[in-house]
Amino acid sequence: MVAILGVAAVVPAAEVSTPPFFALLPFDYPGPLIRVCRTDYGICLIPYTIQPGTPCDCRAAGGTWLPGVSIH
Repeated sequence: MVAILGVAAVVPAAEVSTPPFFALLPFDYPGPLIRVCRTDYGICLIPYTIQPGTPCDCRAAGGTWLPGVSIH
């Protein structure tokens, strides 16, 4: 029974992969992100070295860069 619970605990983590830096994501992205840039159109993962409150940009699917602010 322990082996079955161990497999079940691993499956949810495998479903959500880490997105690439700066790729625009929906506001309700299900995975945890350590540092986020928020734009009017969504959020994106940014390097943790960017401090909260500083300007940042996310890249939309068409290659357009959207301005935002680092929120955490």
